Amino acid sequence: MGTCLVFTSGKGGTGKSTAVSAIASCLAALGKKTLCIDMDINLPNLDLLLGVTDRTALDLLDAAEGRATLEEAAVAHPDIENLFLLAGPSHAPEELDGEALARIIQEAKSQFDYCLVDTPAGLDDLFYFTAQAADMVVVMVTTDATSQRDAQKTVMELDAMGLRHVRMVVNRAQIRFISHSTVSVDDMIDFVGVPLLGIVPEDAAVLFESIQLRPLILYSRARAAKSFLHIAQRITGEDVPLAYK
Repeated sequence: MGTCLVFTSGKGGTGKSTAVSAIASCLAALGKKTLCIDMDINLPNLDLLLGVTDRTALDLLDAAEGRATLEEAAVAHPDIENLFLLAGPSHAPEELDGEALARIIQEAKSQFDYCLVDTPAGLDDLFYFTAQAADMVVVMVTTDATSQRDAQKTVMELDAMGLRHVRMVVNRAQIRFISHSTVSVDDMIDFVGVPLLGIVPEDAAVLFESIQLRPLILYSRARAAKSFLHIAQRITGEDVPLAYK
């Protein structure tokens, strides 16, 4: 049985979808059969970030509503072996069948080593549906104070649901700013209330590759790409030290 990681955030702009595409690419590069599921029903964009838009004839709802099997709907990446995408729908449904979505996640865990789920920002129904199916919830946060407060609230909701395997990724971090700030990464960990999975520096290559519609890990080996790789290695159980001081 595979492992499901649900990526969430209290607010938008934390780079959640970028992180999902980058970490999934790294897991696949490490030899793990990996599926991305785009659960951002209203604003799906993992197909763009992975550069497979022209291949996504079927989507999440096709699989959830029985019009296609998961195997039929999941698209293999043309350049990254072991990487697959279950794309978000082209239109938002009026009602969501939470049980059907949860079944898709369980089915994915039976077919893939890792299943990474990209959810909408905020605490909506999808947040609760997907979090309950997760083996690990990854809360994305930036160094912005409002992002940290929203992340803290998200963690409190997860705690109230009885979910304990929760980790935090600090994304788009201005390392020089952090080193001179009165608020350290340790302070952020204490405030949000969960252990740190990784810290990813601000990197112009992330924006450049997203504009080019191609996965970061294929074209960059420094800064953000290296940090995402280290996160993927920690997810697989490798002992990769956290260096942020």
